[in-house]
Amino acid sequence: MKKILSILLLLVGFVTPTFADKEVADRAIRCSALIYIELIRPEMAGLTAGEALMNRVYAYHMINDNEDMEMTNGQITAAQTDAITKLTQEYIQGANLAEEYRGCVYWMTDVAKFINISEYVSQDNQIEEDKEMELFLSAPTETSVTIFKNPIETWEQQVDLGFAAWSSQELEVPYKKAILMRISEKFE
Repeated sequence: MKKILSILLLLVGFVTPTFADKEVADRAIRCSALIYIELIRPEMAGLTAGEALMNRVYAYHMINDNEDMEMTNGQITAAQTDAITKLTQEYIQGANLAEEYRGCVYWMTDVAKFINISEYVSQDNQIEEDKEMELFLSAPTETSVTIFKNPIETWEQQVDLGFAAWSSQELEVPYKKAILMRISEKFE
């Protein structure tokens, strides 16, 4: 009897449709924002596809099946801008974003592997939007990695370098002076 009950529970878990999850969306847009900040550094340009992936994870997890809503690029950009502002405020206040950034990079890698990024970005293999949504909603919602080879200080340094490069741009950056002051305090 226990075996039958276990099998039924497993089958229900596999057949149950995946629904949007705001918590996953919130983490995805924060990851997208952290990756965006890092992209300013030329050596981090390889993360561009990762930022786009996290934006897609965010968008599909924000869509409510009952409302049949679509996310526009403008809405995604606005959410990313809000996340950047919040992350910047946290960074200025002394928050250590290294663990979050590390988790983002590993999560992004898991999602890229899951959707087979090389096939996904191929021009020849355009998939229908509802199939794409299903793909992203079934992608990992957090990193599967629990053992990390680099010490957390390495990730902290990456975050610091990202904020330094981002705030040193010619463009207007929120809290630019405060970020530069925070970085100078950290490296004194």
